[in-house]
Amino acid sequence: MPAKRYNLFFLFIIFLFSFNPAYSNNTLTSTPDEIFMSGEYGTPIKLEARIDVPMELNLEQALKLALLQNLDITLAKNQRDLDKWKLWENLSHYLPNYSLGVTNQRFDGTFLVGGVFAVMSLTSNVNAYMRFDYPFFQGGKGFFNTLAANKIFKSSKENLSASMKDVLLFVTKAYNQLLREQAQLDVLAKSFEEAKAVYKLNQNLEKQGAGTTFDVLQSEAQLAEQEQLFIAQQANFRDSAINLSRLLNLEQSAHIRPSQKDLTAKKLFNIDKPIGEILKVAFDNRTEIKKAKLEYNAQRNYIAAAYSGFLPSANFYGQYGGTGHVFFHRTKVSEVIPDAIALDASGNPVIQMVSRSRFLDQTDLSNITSVSNVIKGAGSPFLSSVDDSLMASRFIGIQVGWNLAEGLGLTTLSKINQARNQAKLYSVNIVKINQQIEQEVRLAYLKAQTTEKLLEVAVKRINAAGEALRLAKLRLQNGVGINTELLGAQKQHSESLGSQVNAIVDYNNAQADLLHSLGLISIESLTRNN
Repeated sequence: MPAKRYNLFFLFIIFLFSFNPAYSNNTLTSTPDEIFMSGEYGTPIKLEARIDVPMELNLEQALKLALLQNLDITLAKNQRDLDKWKLWENLSHYLPNYSLGVTNQRFDGTFLVGGVFAVMSLTSNVNAYMRFDYPFFQGGKGFFNTLAANKIFKSSKENLSASMKDVLLFVTKAYNQLLREQAQLDVLAKSFEEAKAVYKLNQNLEKQGAGTTFDVLQSEAQLAEQEQLFIAQQANFRDSAINLSRLLNLEQSAHIRPSQKDLTAKKLFNIDKPIGEILKVAFDNRTEIKKAKLEYNAQRNYIAAAYSGFLPSANFYGQYGGTGHVFFHRTKVSEVIPDAIALDASGNPVIQMVSRSRFLDQTDLSNITSVSNVIKGAGSPFLSSVDDSLMASRFIGIQVGWNLAEGLGLTTLSKINQARNQAKLYSVNIVKINQQIEQEVRLAYLKAQTTEKLLEVAVKRINAAGEALRLAKLRLQNGVGINTELLGAQKQHSESLGSQVNAIVDYNNAQADLLHSLGLISIESLTRNN
């Protein structure tokens, strides 16, 4: 090999490997906002977020924020509070009912008294009362409905716990995905830098006669490939950030920057135990099982409540009130002429007390113009006073009723069978949930083992790719290698770094899945040190 060409290739190698590695296990060489705002990595896409105002979050902070703001958790809390007040509503049925009432009526005309006697009246009538009712027995419906409401309230609390655990898993995976995209973005940015440097160097070598057009075209193709991947990765990073913002109930324009310290493999659960023991842990801790059993027991109480339609009901009641002409105290004075006898058209006497009031066959003194139709007694007129305000009345008693056959009993029977079949649905649902949980545990167990082995293989791949890159350099230095070998080794090394990022994130996700399937997921279990 000519000395001039050998020296140029040697300078090429020195120039190429003067760049930093594409990825470091400890820190990123560039932050996403620096990459997005720089024009050194091809043509950046126009992003919809404020890249210059990042929000730095680590995993623990993201999880705590999710428990405070996530909307699914908020809905579960509202459902719990709703069921709590439904329980209080049922408990209130054990307390008496108090009521107050007032009526005020004006009578003017002829009315039947007892459905027989016609009476003309022009008067007012008022009533006021205070009453209590205590339905102390309703066939057991109130008791069993209260038991069911208590079970449903406890079920809603288990549902809240399950929602919180689900959100912890979703946020952990979304955060890890954002961390993955951030690391991949940095890897591709540095790979683009290296590909660009190789392309420029091959152009210089071609001009100096030490390189070929084929080498330049190869470098240009690799540079275009890296630019394609980098452009797509920008959108992938923002997709993950938007998804995490939604879960955290943040503005989706937020530019979230995860902590690179979380990009380490975390062993969160010991999978060396027998699968039987692991399944037992899941069946003891999964809130979904507890929730389903509480709902089933509540439905059994509804069956008992449905039987109340065949049983009597009893009500203890009492009332204190009054009736009169006016609400306030009033004494009514009227003029009375005793023993006044009015004569009818035939001259027969009609005995009646004559006053200023209106009665049947009344005689109003103001209408008497002669004594031809009235025989006056010896008594003198006098004034009569009557207290026509409210007159007190009180009573107390027990009322018992028995609706023996509503709809000939078919209505109650239908309600009983509806409740029974509803309970059967919940019973089958418990079996399905147990099967689903066992499936989740077994799959998570297998995935945890698989990702652990893949993590070990990823380390071997990096070591092998790094050694291949070193040998490609030596071969080229000694004149026995070619540019294609170096480009291939460089690409393999970059891909191996990306595969290690994927292996770490997949391993951490598998550990989180396993904790969730066992019902042990929490902020503490997800963020504990190895």
